[in-house]
Amino acid sequence: MAKTNLIPNFQAYIMSGVGSQAQEAFLKIEKIAKKEIASFTGLTDVFYNETVKSTANTDGFTHNPASFQYKLYNGSALNSLNGAFDNNRSKRSNLNVYDESGFAPEELFVTSLPFITQDSNFKLGGDIDISLEPKQFPNQAIFASSASGTDTYFYKVYKDYAKKMFLGDNRYFVADINAEIVINATFNGKKYPVGLLKQEVIDDAMRKNKEKALREYYNKFSTEGGENQAIKRSVIIRNSEVRLPLLFNDTGNKIALAYDPARSYDNSVTMAGEIYWDDNVGYKMRICNGVSFVDISKKNKTPMRTPEQIAHLKQMILDYNGNHSADYENISALLIDSGAGGGGVNIADDFMEEWVDSKGIKHKGMIDKKESSDYVSKFPNAVDKIKLMSPKKYKTEMFDALVEMMGLDLISFTDEYDMKGHLTIFEEEVIEYEDEKKNKNKDIRSKEKVHKLSFDEELALKNIDLAKEEIVNIYRYDNPNGGRRYALSPEKEAKMHDDRAYCLAMLAWHLQQLRRENITKRKKSTYSAEGYFHIKQPNIYSTR
Repeated sequence: MAKTNLIPNFQAYIMSGVGSQAQEAFLKIEKIAKKEIASFTGLTDVFYNETVKSTANTDGFTHNPASFQYKLYNGSALNSLNGAFDNNRSKRSNLNVYDESGFAPEELFVTSLPFITQDSNFKLGGDIDISLEPKQFPNQAIFASSASGTDTYFYKVYKDYAKKMFLGDNRYFVADINAEIVINATFNGKKYPVGLLKQEVIDDAMRKNKEKALREYYNKFSTEGGENQAIKRSVIIRNSEVRLPLLFNDTGNKIALAYDPARSYDNSVTMAGEIYWDDNVGYKMRICNGVSFVDISKKNKTPMRTPEQIAHLKQMILDYNGNHSADYENISALLIDSGAGGGGVNIADDFMEEWVDSKGIKHKGMIDKKESSDYVSKFPNAVDKIKLMSPKKYKTEMFDALVEMMGLDLISFTDEYDMKGHLTIFEEEVIEYEDEKKNKNKDIRSKEKVHKLSFDEELALKNIDLAKEEIVNIYRYDNPNGGRRYALSPEKEAKMHDDRAYCLAMLAWHLQQLRRENITKRKKSTYSAEGYFHIKQPNIYSTR
C-alpha cells in the first residue's frame, strides 16, 4: 500500500499457489483501506482517497475472477494473479509478493520471478544522459509463509537469502518470526498487554498435529525423506485446493469409503473419496472426509467398541448414498482392511445381513462376492459393494497405486486448515450497471464468502491434514532380491500412525481399478482403414 501510494507508476503483484489465497491477501488491503478490520485502529482515509473510482467501480477495487485490481491516481496499480501459472508470463513488475509461498509449487516462481528481472534504473530513448537521472527503487520479491518442507522452493530461498544476509549483502533480508516472538511482542519496550496469540491455542495444535504445529508456530521445516520418500510434500501441495469437506452426498457423484478397523492399540479410521468424471483425463477423486472412531470418554482415547464403529460406518454409508437413492446406488465401494488385527473379515460378516436404520427403514446387506463366495447363496439380496483388502496381498499394490495416482494429479485434497474456524471461498457473480452514456453493461466479479465451519467440518479438515502428514512420511524400500515394501520412516514408526495413509492407499487402488476398467471395457472402434483411405491400385507397366 505504501509503495503504490508513494511511488508513481509502480506495479505490484500478489501471487500464491492458488488464486483464492492471493485474492484473500488482496482483500486484506481493501479492508484496511475501508477501515473494516476491527483490530486495526487509527486508520486514515489517505490511501482510500487515492484509488481511481468510476460509475461501475465505486470504491476503486475491482474483483474480476482473473485478477483483482486497484489503481491509484499516480499511475500505480496492484493485481492479484490466479493459480494458472502458464498465463502469468511476459509481465513487468516492481514488486512480487508471494503469499503462503512455502506451499506454492516451484512452477509459480519460475514463471513469475522474470517479472522483476529488468533493472528499475534502465531507461532508453532521446539524448538524455541517464547517469544524471535519480535512482529508482530496486525491484523486489517478498516471500511470506509459515515453514513448509525442506524440498520446497521456499526453503531453498529461505536458506540462500539467509546466507547472503549473514555475509553482509544488504539486498537480502530474512525474518524468522515464530510464535514466541508474537506472544511476547513489545511496544515501546514494554510487553504488549494483549497478544495476538495465546499459548493454549498453540498447545492444543501441538497435541492434535505436532508436525503441522511445529511448522506453523515455530517455523520448523519438515525434513523430507529424499529418494526413499514415496510421495513428496510438493506433490500434495500441488494437489490441494480450498474447498469444504463433503459430509453428505449432495453432488450426485459416487463415493468410495475406505475403512481400517482397530479395537485396542491402533487408530480406527475411515476416509471418504468423491469420484467424478473429468472430460480430459477420465475418473478423478477428491478426498472429502476423514473420520476417526475414537471413544473420547476413555482416558487413552482408544477406538470405540466394534458394534459402535459399525453403527457409525453404516450412518456414513446412508449419508453418502444421498436422499431419494436406492440402496448403495451412490456408493462406489466400501473397502475394508481384512488384516487379522482389526477383525475386518468379521466386520464384513456383519454387513451381509439386512439391517434397519435409526428411522426404521430396512436396507439390503453388502458383501464381497469374491472373498466371501461361500455366503453368496445364503445372502442373495446382499449387494456386491464390499472389497476386502488383505495387507499381505494388496499393500504393495495399493501404495504403488497411490504413488501413481498422486503423480498423475488424479487425487486432490482440501487445503491445509489454518484453525481459524472458517474458510474463505470465492464465488462468481454477474453485476449489471449503467455507464456514463446510460448503456447497460455486465461485469463478472468474484464475491467473497466466509463459511463458518461446523464441528464436524473442522474435524474432517483436521483428519485430512493428518492423512497428508502420514503419506509424506511413508518410505519405499526396495529389496535386494527384487520387490519392494512401504512403511513409515524409521524415526516416525514409534511416533506416528499410518492408518489414514493406508485408507488413502485403498482409495487410490480403487480409483486405479475404475480407470483401468474404463479403458478395458471401452468399445472398440468399428471403423476400418478403407473408410478413411481410398487408394487406387497402381498400373504396372512391363519393360519387356
